[in-house]
Amino acid sequence: MDGIINKPRWGIWEIIVAYVAIFLAGILFSLQGEAWFDFLITHTSIAGSQQNFFVFSFGVQFLAIVFSVLILTVWLHHVNWRDLGIRHGSWRDYCRYGFLGGIFLLVFITLMGYIVSQFQPDLSPQPYEAILRSVTGPGQFMIIFLIGAVFAPLAEELFYRGMMYPVFRSLLGPFWGAVTAGAIFGIAHWDLWRTIPLAIGGALLCYIYEKSGSIFVSALAHGIWNGIMSLIIYLSLFTA
Repeated sequence: MDGIINKPRWGIWEIIVAYVAIFLAGILFSLQGEAWFDFLITHTSIAGSQQNFFVFSFGVQFLAIVFSVLILTVWLHHVNWRDLGIRHGSWRDYCRYGFLGGIFLLVFITLMGYIVSQFQPDLSPQPYEAILRSVTGPGQFMIIFLIGAVFAPLAEELFYRGMMYPVFRSLLGPFWGAVTAGAIFGIAHWDLWRTIPLAIGGALLCYIYEKSGSIFVSALAHGIWNGIMSLIIYLSLFTA
């Protein structure tokens, strides 16, 4: 696929540095995030709600991921944006790999989640699911939905598929590169019982990126997966 470069100019060290930078940003936020948020709500009309704090914390995480990737690739190595998969795919790719791929991921992860629940029926919800279940109206839901279905997929696809996968692909080949990048994607969610389903989902997103050469296509698949799950969770609040 001409959208995937065989040997990117960046490598393992840049991935490690990016992870460390994102991790340190998370630690700094855990120490100072509440103070930053208090300052924000004091000087603006933003309400100090749990949902708004979640949005604020995600914004910090989003910027940490995006800037870490761009600084360590585009700025440091002077690569083309297209080398990170920042390019449009064809309409066929959006339909075949983006839309249908997202539906497949949704069905597959749902089935895997059902199997996991048989072994661990009292599994705690992930933070994103927990915040979804706390929303009090359509407006709040739309903001959280956009995070899960649009912005989080874009950031994660830029990092895991755009930056990470090409490195492992150049070292291990497409199959094992996807398996390795997918495994890291699963582990990075810090959820023991969901690691395997998320790892397989991550590997499948690498396949979608491999076939399309565009992180926008894999982000569409990722967004459909997250978005439909978000709708299911939200609608379940009215039938409970």
